[in-house]
Amino acid sequence: MNAIITSSSLKKLVMWNKVREFKSFGLNKSQISRELGIHRDTVARYLSMSESQYIASNSYRRAYKYKLGSYENYIRDELSAHPYLSSSQVHDHLKEHFPGFPSVNPKTVYNYVLHVRQKYNLPKNPEQGYRPYEKQPEDPFGRYAQVDFGERYMSRSHGHVKVYFFAMVMSRSRQKFVYFSLNPFTTALANYAHEMAFKFYGGSPSKILYDQDKVLLHTENLGDLILTHGFRQFVNEIGFEAVFCRKSDPESKGKIENVVKYIKYNFLRGRTFTDIDSLNKEANEWLERTANGNVHASTKLVPAEVFKEEQHYLKPYMGTPTPPKVEMKAYYVRKDNTINYKGNYYTLPTGTYHGHNTLVYIHLYDNQVHLFDKETGKTLAIHTLSLEKGKLVRNSSHSRDTTSSLQALEDKVKNSLGASTIVDEYLEKLQRDKSRYYRDNLSLIERHLLAFSVETMQKSFSFCLEKGVYNAAVLIDVAKSLQKQNSETPPEMIGASPNNKININEMIPQKTDINVFNSIFQ
Repeated sequence: MNAIITSSSLKKLVMWNKVREFKSFGLNKSQISRELGIHRDTVARYLSMSESQYIASNSYRRAYKYKLGSYENYIRDELSAHPYLSSSQVHDHLKEHFPGFPSVNPKTVYNYVLHVRQKYNLPKNPEQGYRPYEKQPEDPFGRYAQVDFGERYMSRSHGHVKVYFFAMVMSRSRQKFVYFSLNPFTTALANYAHEMAFKFYGGSPSKILYDQDKVLLHTENLGDLILTHGFRQFVNEIGFEAVFCRKSDPESKGKIENVVKYIKYNFLRGRTFTDIDSLNKEANEWLERTANGNVHASTKLVPAEVFKEEQHYLKPYMGTPTPPKVEMKAYYVRKDNTINYKGNYYTLPTGTYHGHNTLVYIHLYDNQVHLFDKETGKTLAIHTLSLEKGKLVRNSSHSRDTTSSLQALEDKVKNSLGASTIVDEYLEKLQRDKSRYYRDNLSLIERHLLAFSVETMQKSFSFCLEKGVYNAAVLIDVAKSLQKQNSETPPEMIGASPNNKININEMIPQKTDINVFNSIFQ
């Protein structure tokens, strides 16, 4: 008989031989069934047929079809393009792209995704390590919600784009909300996102738990939290209580931490960006279909169904969400690391400019000009708004000494330390390693020359040269350590003339990463 030989058929033939082998050992049908994990009737059927009869039977040639077999190509392509996708994400994508997708158990999808991975050798990339959170008792209905912000790069037809998002979750029901923006969140935009959430929920909770985010919190003074002016007005208008957790305390807001990860790794990962309106529309559909429509792993309940009860406990929201009138605008950075804003020039840190297309976001708030990196959203500078015209508004940390030539500055350092091949070699390597910031490093050394003895400075140069550390801030810190170790008194305190004394108030303290010291002192 011509039989279709498949891997499944070969496994069955091996099983037939196992049954015959165990029978030859004197085991009865029940014992063989327990030993091989197959039904007793199957054992009896195998024993009743010879090998040729078994191969000719339908049992040998029959191949069972997978329930999701018609989606194999789509799943294969998804896993090929994004091997990190979980079976839960694949399940959601299938429901999103195939309106008639059958209702199947998530375990069925998991097993079939595993089958496709094995068939086409598509292993899943390892995930980040899990960070444990303390289990908290369930909150009363409508009492608490949690809020956090997130960001992630998305692929698009030409490169990548960074999106920012606001997320809220009701603590009891786990009903989730997310709002996406192409601009970093300001206080006004965060207030708008809150109102969008309240409209989505049909009300507001009594209290909302936050991280200590600069968008909402102006400062912290030994435990006293001061809200930004715009957010404080918003809280008073809506009538909820803003609760801020302590810094570096993720356990207290574990629910929203998990939601942010869920948005990043279930909704955003593997999704292509088209435009921000489409992304928010897709997010709303995902919330209904998956985030709020599936059984929650912790509560074992469907958030949307539990929220029907929790909604009755929310405070009514009567407002209308209104987008901020002034969106952040992008401004070109000039070659001198400044921007021209309303007739004045505002400085940026040296090195911000990296080509004629360098852009920064600008936001005016409380008579202060906030400048943000367009790519990362990081705050680059904050200036007081100038009401004059043609002024240069400078941050002292952005400026550098340009009054003397580089050679004159280098000669001054060398002459102050005396003839030394170690100093010469260190400065030569410093210039090679930090060519772009050589003047800044020299200026820092020059400003501290009178604070140490020549012997201490030379020892510091020798130590840093030996360790291969070419950074003036580290050099000065090593000199301070040597000075303290030898109980030396700074030279300017031993009868130095007033004209030569360093003005301590004008010195800018340098901050050095502790990892630098760990590496050089090992």
